[in-house]
Amino acid sequence: MSNDSPPTLMGLICSFPNSVRLVANMKAELQEVMNMLRKLQGAIDFGNAPMAEREELADDVTDIMDAVFEVMKKLPDA
Repeated sequence: MSNDSPPTLMGLICSFPNSVRLVANMKAELQEVMNMLRKLQGAIDFGNAPMAEREELADDVTDIMDAVFEVMKKLPDA
């Protein structure tokens, strides 16, 4: 069998649990990133920086959180 051959059914079945685990790990890691961003958001909200700077930082964090959430939505359910 060459490397150009399509995967066998057994190969797909055997790789499925690994794929599920990979997706679950990715979701868990992304959730951790979201938790860290929430903490950062709280630190920004109650920080001593000038209001304009805090608002800009908060907007940046919100944009990052939105992007991470979009990635999480695209991952299949594990």
